[in-house]
Amino acid sequence: MPTPIRLDSKGVAAILKSAEMARAVKAKAEAVADNVRAQGIKAGDRDGGPHERELPVSVQMVTTDRAPAIVAITHPAGDAVQAKHGVLTKAAAQAGLDVREAQ
Repeated sequence: MPTPIRLDSKGVAAILKSAEMARAVKAKAEAVADNVRAQGIKAGDRDGGPHERELPVSVQMVTTDRAPAIVAITHPAGDAVQAKHGVLTKAAAQAGLDVREAQ
């Protein structure tokens, strides 16, 4: 019979809130953002129009009971670009993250 394991909840919470974890999460989020930029998808005008520009991507650290980061396409068409091209999903997978639907 397997030996039961008891997690140290306070210890796990301390790790999730630590500066080291925040740095690791931020680094991974920046990698995802870089992967989005590397896809070369443009926003604005089509086919080199005067208002066409690189797809703007931001990384924001937020405060909760852990050290999460938000990677967002900061353009009004961001949701449509994600829906059509899956840019965030692809970028996260390239960074070694496993993207799944929330349950």
